Amino acid sequence: MKPYNTFLLPMSWYVYLHLFILTLMCFGPNRAVTVTLGNQTDHLALLQFNQLVSSDPYGILDSWNSSTHFCNWHGIICNPKHQRVTKLRLPSYKLYLNIGNNSYNGNIPQELGRLSKLGYLLLLNNSLVGEFPINLTKCYELKTIDLEGNNLIGKLPSQIGSLQKLQNFFIERNNLSRKIPPSIGNLSSLAVLSISYNNLVGNIPQEMCFLKHLWAIAVDVNKLSVAANNFSGSLPPNMFYTLPNLQYFTVGSNKFSGPIPTSISNASSLTLFEIGDNHFVGQVPSLGKLKDLYLLNLEMNILGDSSTMDLQFLKSLTNCSKLQSLSLTYNNFGGSLQNSIGNLSTTLDELKIGEGTIPTTFKKFQRIQWLRLDGNRFSGDIPDFIGNLSQLYYLRLDRNLLEGSIPLNIGNCQKLQYLDFSQNNLRGSIL
Repeated sequence: MKPYNTFLLPMSWYVYLHLFILTLMCFGPNRAVTVTLGNQTDHLALLQFNQLVSSDPYGILDSWNSSTHFCNWHGIICNPKHQRVTKLRLPSYKLYLNIGNNSYNGNIPQELGRLSKLGYLLLLNNSLVGEFPINLTKCYELKTIDLEGNNLIGKLPSQIGSLQKLQNFFIERNNLSRKIPPSIGNLSSLAVLSISYNNLVGNIPQEMCFLKHLWAIAVDVNKLSVAANNFSGSLPPNMFYTLPNLQYFTVGSNKFSGPIPTSISNASSLTLFEIGDNHFVGQVPSLGKLKDLYLLNLEMNILGDSSTMDLQFLKSLTNCSKLQSLSLTYNNFGGSLQNSIGNLSTTLDELKIGEGTIPTTFKKFQRIQWLRLDGNRFSGDIPDFIGNLSQLYYLRLDRNLLEGSIPLNIGNCQKLQYLDFSQNNLRGSIL
């Protein structure tokens, strides 16, 4: 009998086959299982999230069904390679998601915390209720959280410090209360913190002063004169030494007290400094190194001590060539406005400042649109140069000690929309 002939492969082929099998064992099936399990986890998390939406007036979530892969659902963005959810974006759709009265104890369901690749959560301007979703602190890849404009209550959880990749945190216009947890100092990548329009209390944690990437802090209501948060205490004295990238600092309408830290002179990147409507006291430090500053709001504090030295800091502002908005009203500043105030940036378009007589050098501010000199102790006549400020559309000189008549050339201000000369000692006729 003829021997059975087998087809023999070259030895190198067996080596390749062995390597292929090893590769399949190490990366093939296991990787496929991992991807499948990851897909299932994300899918279930989104379905659970969808089940809690009780109102979807625009039908945004109609695409969230089994007929299409969840990566193609509205508001979902996935990693194209791994098919894992990286962004959940559902802003301003008036979704009502009740996370306060359900079996999940007031939190967004546990499954949402299993979106382990989630980098961006954008649920701003909806109707979310309940407490801040603690489970989100398990999404360690998060870079942006935007829950602005909802109805969240309670406190910021201490676990928030586990999100060390978080760069942008927007949670303004909610109803959060209690203190900012010290663990926020663990957010080593944080660049923007915006928590205005809440009921938060206490101090700014000292730990927050070591977030070297932080460039924007907002805990106020901007320029609105309504209650915002209820922060109190002093600003950490060295905070501007340890926040070298800070550009935007706004803490208005709170209960901060104490002096403005002298370390402010180190904040050379600062463009906006807004501390109005607080209880700050003492002298204003030199601000001449803040050469990028375009808005300075110190109004409605207790700054100054009615001495002639109170306004010396204005000389340092002549170095701030980009300054556009300056507000100093309702403080305890003494002395008089020097004519040197005319050396301030000619780019000024908003000025709220007072004391003494109105300097004639104000006429240099040809771009000024908003001029508030109300509620001070200005005396003398209204200067004629007011009529040459052709861009002016808002002018308040009320509640001063001004005398004489209204300048005839005020009629040259063709863009003027708001004018208030009330509660002075003016006389003459209105033409």
